[in-house]
Amino acid sequence: MHRKIFLILAAVAALALPSVAQTTGLNGSWKLDNAKSNFSTFPPPASETDTITVSGTDFKQQVTTANQQGSQSYTRACTIDGKEVVLTPDDPRGHLGAITLSKIQCAFQGSSVVFTETANLRGTELTDRLTFSPSDDGKTMTMDSHITSATINGDRKLVYDRVDASAAASMASPAPMAATPGAAAMIHAGGGDPPNLGGTWTLDVPKSNFGQMPAPASQTDAIEDNEPAVKITEDQKGGMMGDMNLVTTLSTDGKPTTSAGMGGAQVTSTAHWEGASLVVNSKTSFQGSDITIKDTYTLSADGKTLTEVTHVESGMGNFDSTSVYDKK
Repeated sequence: MHRKIFLILAAVAALALPSVAQTTGLNGSWKLDNAKSNFSTFPPPASETDTITVSGTDFKQQVTTANQQGSQSYTRACTIDGKEVVLTPDDPRGHLGAITLSKIQCAFQGSSVVFTETANLRGTELTDRLTFSPSDDGKTMTMDSHITSATINGDRKLVYDRVDASAAASMASPAPMAATPGAAAMIHAGGGDPPNLGGTWTLDVPKSNFGQMPAPASQTDAIEDNEPAVKITEDQKGGMMGDMNLVTTLSTDGKPTTSAGMGGAQVTSTAHWEGASLVVNSKTSFQGSDITIKDTYTLSADGKTLTEVTHVESGMGNFDSTSVYDKK
C-alpha cells in the first residue's frame, strides 16, 4: 500500500524522471465547465468531454464536443520532447476535425504540458499555444489557449472538472466526515459492521492501472482484519524496484500508526471507515519533499474482489494508481 507507492516515488526520483510524476495529474476524463471558463470572443461548445493520457513522453487528448451543428470527435497527440514537428498531409496527428495542422510542438512546463499547433487557414498561418495544467488537488484542469495570426489574436481559459470513476463516486456520495475516531464511530452508528477485508488477495494486473509506472510481475497480499487492528503483508515480484516483502499495521479507529520508509524516514498513517470503504491517510517525506498518500480499499458486493485506489501528492507531482485484487 503506502510504502509500495513511496518506493515508486523514490524510483522516479532516482531515475531522474520528474516529468513523469509531475504530469500524472492530467491523466483521466474531464468535462468542460462552461460557467467557469472564459471563451473570449470564441463561441463555446454546448458540451465537451476530454480524455487525457500522458504516458512517459507521449501525450494524447481525445476530445468529444457538441454544438448546434452536431457532435465531433478528434484526437490531439504529440511527443513531449520540445521539438517542432512538420506534419505531412497523411500524418494522423495533423487532422483535428475540420482543421489540418502543419506543425506541432510539445514541451513540459513544470507540472503542465504545452502543446503548440500551427495551421494554415485561408492562406494565413495561425498558431494556438495550449497549456494543460492540473490543479493541486487533481480535481480540475485548466487549458489556457493563446491564438496568434495576422487576422486573429485572442486568449481563452477553459476549465474542466474531473469525471473519472473515483471522482464520479465521490460526487455521487455525501461528503465524508473527518477522519477521526469520533467521526468513524458516527459513520457506523446504525449502519452495521464494516466489511472484513481478511484473506489472501492476488493482483489482477490487466484490470489494474499503474499510471506511468511498470506493473509488477505478480503480487499477493495477505490481510488480517481483526478490528480495529489490520495487518497487510505484501509479496511483490518484479516491477521497477524488484521483489519486495512489506508488512504494514493499521488501526481503523483513527489512532496513528508508524512504519519505516525509505532512508529511515517515518511514515505516519491513520485509518478509518467511510461507509464500506477503508481509507488510509499517510504522511512522510523524501529528499526534503513532503508526501501525502491516500489509499482507499473497497470490497465488492460478492466479497471476491478488492480494489485499492491510491492518490499520492508531493513536491515532485501527483501520482494515481488503481490495483484490483482477486480473492484466492
